[in-house]
Amino acid sequence: MLKLQPTSCRTSGRSLAALVVAIGVVFAAAPVLAQSAEMGLPSIAKDRGLRSGDFLLRPSVGVTGHYDTNIFNSSSQEVLINPIRGAASVRIVPRLSLQNDLTGNTVFNFVAAGDARIYASGEQTIKNLNNFGGNAGLDVTFGQRKPIAFTLYDYFTRALRANNWETIQTLNRNMNDIGGRVEFHPGDTPERRPFNIALSGSYIIDRFEDYGGFNTNTIHTRLNGSWRFLPKTAAYLDATWDIRSFTDPLLTSRNLVFNSKPFRVRLGASGAITKRISFDLSAGWGMALLSSTTVTGFNSYLAGASFGFRPTDTTRLTLGYSHDMRDAYLGGFAEFHRFSFTGKQRFGSIIDVSLGFGAALLTYGAAQATAGVTVPSGASPVAGMPGYFRRNDVQLDGNLSAAFEVSRYVALSIGYNLRSVQTKFKLVTATGLLDAGEYTAHEMFATVTARY
Repeated sequence: MLKLQPTSCRTSGRSLAALVVAIGVVFAAAPVLAQSAEMGLPSIAKDRGLRSGDFLLRPSVGVTGHYDTNIFNSSSQEVLINPIRGAASVRIVPRLSLQNDLTGNTVFNFVAAGDARIYASGEQTIKNLNNFGGNAGLDVTFGQRKPIAFTLYDYFTRALRANNWETIQTLNRNMNDIGGRVEFHPGDTPERRPFNIALSGSYIIDRFEDYGGFNTNTIHTRLNGSWRFLPKTAAYLDATWDIRSFTDPLLTSRNLVFNSKPFRVRLGASGAITKRISFDLSAGWGMALLSSTTVTGFNSYLAGASFGFRPTDTTRLTLGYSHDMRDAYLGGFAEFHRFSFTGKQRFGSIIDVSLGFGAALLTYGAAQATAGVTVPSGASPVAGMPGYFRRNDVQLDGNLSAAFEVSRYVALSIGYNLRSVQTKFKLVTATGLLDAGEYTAHEMFATVTARY
């Protein structure tokens, strides 16, 4: 069984390289969703909550039975070092939201949700996953109905994730995003304003519980604006520039990870073609701007397209495509082409059925094989850079779920999720296989939610 210690100054180059590959791929495997061209169906839940003056309080608690067929994202090729293991869990999710009148001049919005996980297993590596996560967000906007508005916000997330091998460590992490936004939207009322320009900035702190060498600080800036030149069609601009740095110089000094300043700019249009067909089209440019003097970062076009179709008043279908980049611990970035399909159907007034599927082609930035680790099999060599390679993956994600409104106070849902990486990539040392990049996992769940 592969045992890797948390990153420290005493960690070997071989372990560091394996850890970079493992963590980099796990987080790059999360689906990247294209902007939807079609609005979803309106909520079938009736207005609920406790009202006091202008404030509305909505409490709820959900209990989920969950089963994951491959909790450690293992491959059948790793049977001796990391066998495929399934696990069942009970998840308790309390949720609370507090809002005032969203049409007022000062808007207050607070949402918090917990995520307690209890695994039904006597094995220590699975019992170690018992934990409590969740998220909380607070934003306050001043002058929403004025030509200039100011927003202050703070969003915190505690994400729970198993490592991709059986170990007492996890990939649990705590993230906090605190910042502000100023918006300029001339006009009399929000409903009639054709222009909106917003500039935001925030400071993001990302901390792993067990792998301090991967902790980062990020300054995030964003400029976005829209112009509604037709009643149901708008042009938009979206530009972001981040400054991302690792708090521990150990990995950056060994060229295993890179500080970066990713920049993106997009121009697009979104709206309705007919009463039944909608669209969202965008194009732009992106650059990874890595701190490395030897590894070239992403520097290419960005593109997005999605089309929505509403064959009936209770049916929504969307097709999407996106070409973009994302941060990755392996090679500094991952370039992807992603194709997606989503559908939602309402039956009567109490049942919603949702279906989604996505496939992404990923190419990671150039990475160097360090001492004790050969150029991985299945990787693409980099021309003119001996000892460097690029990893290529196909990542699949899917979901099928049904939500039932039993009553004003009770809701039920059942569902299935797919996550999969298809790749020839294998991390190999002189002593044998360390990590096979491929895996497939299936998740089944059923939830009952009590709310007021």
